[in-house]
Formats: sequence, C-alpha cells, structure tokens
Amino acid sequence: MIEKIKAKLINHLLNQNDWMQTKLRPYSSMIIELEIDTFSLKFKVNNEGQLSISDPEAQPDAYIHMTIKSLIQLITQKKKNGITVKGDLDLANEFSMVVEGIEWDIEEDLSRFIGDIPATEITKISKKFFKNTRSNIKNLTENFIEYWQEENKILSKNDDLEIFNSNVDRLTEDTDRVEAKINNYIKKLSR
Repeated sequence: MIEKIKAKLINHLLNQNDWMQTKLRPYSSMIIELEIDTFSLKFKVNNEGQLSISDPEAQPDAYIHMTIKSLIQLITQKKKNGITVKGDLDLANEFSMVVEGIEWDIEEDLSRFIGDIPATEITKISKKFFKNTRSNIKNLTENFIEYWQEENKILSKNDDLEIFNSNVDRLTEDTDRVEAKINNYIKKLSR
C-alpha cells in the first residue's frame, strides 16, 4: 500500500516536469538506484525519457548513494560532498541534473482542491514565509556563532587559532634549539 502511494506521488511529480524527456531519452530501459541512507528507490527510464518507479529487485545500471546530511547540503547549498556514484556515470550525471531541476507545481495541485485564486495566494504566502524562515535561520546561526566566539568563548576565531598555532610552532622550534645546544654541551663535556 505504501509503495503504491509512494510511486503515485513520485510519478505525479515527475510528470509535472516533462522537460526531462530530452535529457533521459538516450538512456531508455536503463535503471538507476538512488539510496539515501537506508531509504532506496529504483527508477527506470521509459521510451519517452520519463522516469518511473522500477521493480525493487531489478539490477541498476547506475547507483547513487548519499547520506541525509549530503542530501540536505545538496538541496540547500548545492554541495556534492559525501555522494557515491557507481555504474554508468553518464546516466548518473543526467539523473542528478534532472533531480536538481525538478520542481513541484504546488499551485496547480492546490488549485484543483481550492480554486485558482486561493491557490495562487497561498503559494505566494508560502514562498515568502519559507524565504524569510531560511533567512532567519541563517541569521540566528550566525548570531550563535558570534556569541560563542565573542561572549561565551566556546568557539575560537580563525585569527586566534592562527596565532595559537604560530606560538606552538615557535615554542617547538625553541625547544628543538635548546635541546640541540644541550646535546652539544654534553658532547663537549664528555670529550
């Protein structure tokens, strides 16, 4: 039951993004597996270049694995750290570009239930809310970091770390010089 709902939701989202047909058509009948931690989905490229949910037992032609953290970094910062790719790299690359470009037309889906005008207004408000929320979270994070560096001294500033490292290096060099002088002095005394 859950698999059918998952397949319907994913296929609905993929059908809203029919632009991907030209990108994926050359990979017709190929299967790609996307694994995020322990959650795994397999997609098959059909003859039209659209993705559909594949048989879970099918052998993938390309495989992409990432952690939840990697997924969040990919979505929020476009960083591709911690992602493992195996198999057909061209298919995996095209699939990645398609997934990055997919957008959910929530306004269209809402309009079926509540009408065009309310759907448009709710979408505008939601976009503004999420934009402000993202900005507020970034500002809050920056404020915490500044507090921990300046007031509470839990975190060190880069300049302070560089000065500390420089002092440690100088102390190490001084210790090496003193040790060499002591060794020379001991050699002179033992002659």
